[in-house]
Amino acid sequence: MAIVLLIAAAALGGCGGHNGHPFTGADARRIADVPPRARGWDWPSDTAAPLWDASTGSTTTDPLLRAFRRKTARLVGLGDASKKWQDTNKLGNLDVQVYKDSSDAHQAMAPFNALSEGWAAQTGRVTKAAESGGLGDESWVMWVAGNGTQVTYHWRRENLVFEAHLHCFGRCPPDVDRAARAWAEDVDAAAQRLQ
Repeated sequence: MAIVLLIAAAALGGCGGHNGHPFTGADARRIADVPPRARGWDWPSDTAAPLWDASTGSTTTDPLLRAFRRKTARLVGLGDASKKWQDTNKLGNLDVQVYKDSSDAHQAMAPFNALSEGWAAQTGRVTKAAESGGLGDESWVMWVAGNGTQVTYHWRRENLVFEAHLHCFGRCPPDVDRAARAWAEDVDAAAQRLQ
């Protein structure tokens, strides 16, 4: 009987978030403040706090966003924290979405990937969209050519869904993917420190 209780406790502890509690909006705002980095590629500093949006929906005419909202209508999203870094050569955008639980975050991943692919196809050519290991759970990467080089990472950690997006339209390092991956790893490490 004791072994059964231990197994059940371990199973419940693995799905519930950090220390058995889901991440919060305050956690998302702290994580969304992690700036991009790449050796030899300077980023502008931004001391402003990440933006927090807890609205439950708005009207939109964007068919891709409307499709995403239809597919995720049953999920409980608590809000998202986002921040941008931009200069004349590049843009870094970080978004941290907070869901009620890890199940809802998991169910948001496929529609979120499809939304990003749809938007990318409007401004360039998707050259890669595939699973990518080593970042939290369900990590995914997309490369886009045209109008510069764009690399986007999505992944999930417990009830959070992340997007780290780099778009280089000027002078860039030779490997934008390496820079994007390093930033995504920094963001994920910040989330792990809060667990």
